[in-house]
Amino acid sequence: MKFKSLHEKAKQLDNLIEKYRETKQTGFVSMEGLKEMVSEVFPGAVMFDYGLHKTVFRLRHKSHLLVLKVGKTEAIERDHDVYKQLPSDSRHVYFARIFWHTKYCLLQEYGVQTEVSPENLGQLRSVAEAYGLLDITCDNVRNVNGTLKIIDASLAPEGFFRLWKTADIIKTKLPPPIRQAIRKTRLLRSLKEK
Repeated sequence: MKFKSLHEKAKQLDNLIEKYRETKQTGFVSMEGLKEMVSEVFPGAVMFDYGLHKTVFRLRHKSHLLVLKVGKTEAIERDHDVYKQLPSDSRHVYFARIFWHTKYCLLQEYGVQTEVSPENLGQLRSVAEAYGLLDITCDNVRNVNGTLKIIDASLAPEGFFRLWKTADIIKTKLPPPIRQAIRKTRLLRSLKEK
């Protein structure tokens, strides 16, 4: 297993999250509580991004640019299932490598934000769609060691791929400010539910 020491720490974080959930009798940890727990277990970790289902922390490592994605079990499992949709022989060509996951954490290689040409984005989208994956946008593609790779995607529910693909196409044609406003609205709604 790669990054075994980080995996041990992730299991410690899982235990802290479990204790918090039991004590507070809540679905998951508040954003502030999660930042505090991650800082305690992973000193130097920096909250990098957050979405509807996961919070992303950048971890310092001498040889790799890594992120720890933390979220509810279903979100972590869903990310792992998306990753496994691509065949193992080409998975790492198109998708940023996922090293392992625990109940609430997932360690993934990351990259730097970069300009993605419409041609490159179209190529990644067509590969992903061939395996039932959607939501491949410039925001979900990074330059990982000189190669454009998908860092996040969605798996359409069985029987709904065509419908989700249509919605995905419409979403990508919206101007960036509108896409960001929709994302922010969805995020605020999910935070109220926690």
